[in-house]
Amino acid sequence: MPINDLARALTLPILSADDLDTLEQFFKRPEVGAFYAQSQDPAHTAANLRACADLLPQLHPARASALALMCGSLVEDGADPAILFPSLHSQLGPWLHALRPYCAQEVEEDDDEVEEADRRTWADAQASMAAVPEDKRWEVEALRAAVDVLVLPMMTMLMRDRNNHQAFVADADLMAMLHPMATSNDSLPFEQLHYLWLASRVSYEDELVVVLPVSGTGFIAQAHAINNTFHAFTLLQILIGEHARALNVQREIASREPDIDADTADFQWLQAGAYAGGELKNIMLWAWGEAALRDHMSRHGKRVLIALETEEGTKRNWSGFNGVIHEAQQPSMTFRRYLTPEEVASYLA
Repeated sequence: MPINDLARALTLPILSADDLDTLEQFFKRPEVGAFYAQSQDPAHTAANLRACADLLPQLHPARASALALMCGSLVEDGADPAILFPSLHSQLGPWLHALRPYCAQEVEEDDDEVEEADRRTWADAQASMAAVPEDKRWEVEALRAAVDVLVLPMMTMLMRDRNNHQAFVADADLMAMLHPMATSNDSLPFEQLHYLWLASRVSYEDELVVVLPVSGTGFIAQAHAINNTFHAFTLLQILIGEHARALNVQREIASREPDIDADTADFQWLQAGAYAGGELKNIMLWAWGEAALRDHMSRHGKRVLIALETEEGTKRNWSGFNGVIHEAQQPSMTFRRYLTPEEVASYLA
């Protein structure tokens, strides 16, 4: 059977850098070709993905990531994204944990503004790499390269299945490693890992509440695959413009496209806690644009954003947040219904 031939070929030991395949060499393996050809048959696709889920933990990371990449192409062609993702997820954490000691943001020795903790982290990362024998450093580099390859199929599966995404962002240990290793890492940088960090900030809200307190109106929207709160502002302001008369909005709402690169707030966007007892208590409790939409305060079990009309308007603007990070993302903000006056009052109470 192709899976048995594949397992025998890929579980052979890797003892030196010479035993590593390039991706081109991996996909030219006859066992890989035969397995992939069988997997393209819908009668075998799901079973072969399940077999890969069992096989991946037995493989060297270089081979596991290459096999995952092959499986990702099957998902792009319509295979179930949920079958293999738990196995990929379980691999990523230990791989990043193994590489974490070598990762740090560079600091300048003569920079007086650098925190002492950052100096120690940089020095520790340099020392950790120096402690790796020269003839073993290929193992570190192979693992780093495997992480970058693994990102590609993980993104394919994350952006096609909300349950995959929910499990991913719920992994607190992984999230704690992902941010610094993807965004503040000069000593062992990754080329692709930041895409998983961006994916981790994407939010889904089946019922996002938007309240316009000056008008005494509001609505519920469904937020799908929203990059961050700035992205949400753009899409919500499009909806507000489309429903401006019914929402009794007094100011003119600028026309905009969903994927525009730069935008400006038409409202002072606040979190739910800015209001209490129907009155504005804290105008500085902003809905921070860089935050994930799901990170904002909730009321009555629903995420709430307050769009406050002010006389002089607001100066907030943003750029570069509205584009898709993956072709399967398909972000959207869908109008569901208007809030009743009683609901508006309850969300401002």
